[in-house]
Amino acid sequence: MPPVHRARAVRGVRCLRSVRWVFALALAAKGVSAQGAPPDSARGEAAVDSLRVRLERAEAAIELLRAQLATESASAVRTRSRLQLDLSARLMLNLGSSRGTLAGTEIPVFATPDRVRDPVLGSAGASAFVMSLRQSLVGASLSVDSVAGATLAADIEFDFFARALDVTPPLFPEPRLRTARVFLVWPRTELLVGTETPLISDLNPISGAGVAVPVFSTAGNLWNWLPQVRLTRTVWTHEARHPLSLAVQGAMLSPYAVDRHVANLTGPDAGTLSGRPAFESRVRMRVGADLDAVPAQGVLPRGAEIGVGTHSGRLRVVGDSTQHSWAVATDLRIALGAGVEVRGEAYRGRLLRGLGGGAIGQNFGTLAAASEPGVPLTDTAGWLQLNAQLRPGLVSGVGCGTDRVHGAAADRRRNSVCAAHAMWRPRQPLLLAVEYRDLRTRYAAGVRRGSHLNIGLGIEL
Repeated sequence: MPPVHRARAVRGVRCLRSVRWVFALALAAKGVSAQGAPPDSARGEAAVDSLRVRLERAEAAIELLRAQLATESASAVRTRSRLQLDLSARLMLNLGSSRGTLAGTEIPVFATPDRVRDPVLGSAGASAFVMSLRQSLVGASLSVDSVAGATLAADIEFDFFARALDVTPPLFPEPRLRTARVFLVWPRTELLVGTETPLISDLNPISGAGVAVPVFSTAGNLWNWLPQVRLTRTVWTHEARHPLSLAVQGAMLSPYAVDRHVANLTGPDAGTLSGRPAFESRVRMRVGADLDAVPAQGVLPRGAEIGVGTHSGRLRVVGDSTQHSWAVATDLRIALGAGVEVRGEAYRGRLLRGLGGGAIGQNFGTLAAASEPGVPLTDTAGWLQLNAQLRPGLVSGVGCGTDRVHGAAADRRRNSVCAAHAMWRPRQPLLLAVEYRDLRTRYAAGVRRGSHLNIGLGIEL
């Protein structure tokens, strides 16, 4: 039973108890006055009977409220340690229509070369329509006070986007773990253990149609959910009209690279073969209110956050030596007032495919030989989005992202994606989301272009 409902029930029981005592006192007073009245006083007897009936009704209402309270308390979701567990869900039907040959039909991320037309069989065409519920979400969260002197919070979230490139998932979707996090929060220190986005790219664009794969993936947004341990320490604060705080962060991440060693293309990930984790660091400055209280998909009402971070990792794809994966990045989220915010990220790095689409989903250029992985790719990328919540229940915005890969060895050399979105919650729990994307990808042979319109219909619980 939620704490709010429990408090209301307790207040109701107390109120009815008070009414019962008032009626009892009034009944006693009437009884005393009735004893001193003449025996033939019909008016006094009628008043006593009326109060007695009302008292019986009040007692019956109290018993009914007690029974309802016991039923709700027994049916409440609780953990083994008797802690209340909050559940959440989003059931979403996405309808997508694409024009042009794109990488992905449900959530396209870049344009692909035109399909060759067979003189006999023809071509598969350059358009697609899809309906899917795989971006539905299920989550749970709980919090506990006074754990090792800190507040403990934990949450977990699933969607149904496993095996994204398989043929059957649209008909038989499989659950996929997105994030699973445990926080220990002290007044100036925070420890996170679980699966989360990279520390240097911890911000995602707002979108109701790009949930399973965030918007601007392969166009400046590094988003992979990676197992990690993260520590945040606030080192300086200044209380003023707009409070300031400076914090330093460090993280140890799973060394994920996507690619494999050339001698074993079905073996362990190249990052795992390096034998060491990846490390990231970040310095952030916050101005104004606590940003942790604002939902990730909500518009920032006031304040700002600016961060600068670094990434360092290793992967082994050929021989016994490892290659260095690195990045420097910056991010910002600023409230402009009147329900308007701007958010974005930018980075420059090398061998970043494992962080979530770096270098347009490429670590290496064209293969030099069967035993060589190709030239390691360096890219410069970023995205920016302007969002507005001009009325309750309606959030809209526009943004663009781009990723430029340096060197002529890359297959995909530049990818630019622009998107406009709107999410409308006319009445709880209803949700309507609309998003349009324009995608342009440059290859050695020229630029390929496509577009995608996505409409989401759902409910949020």
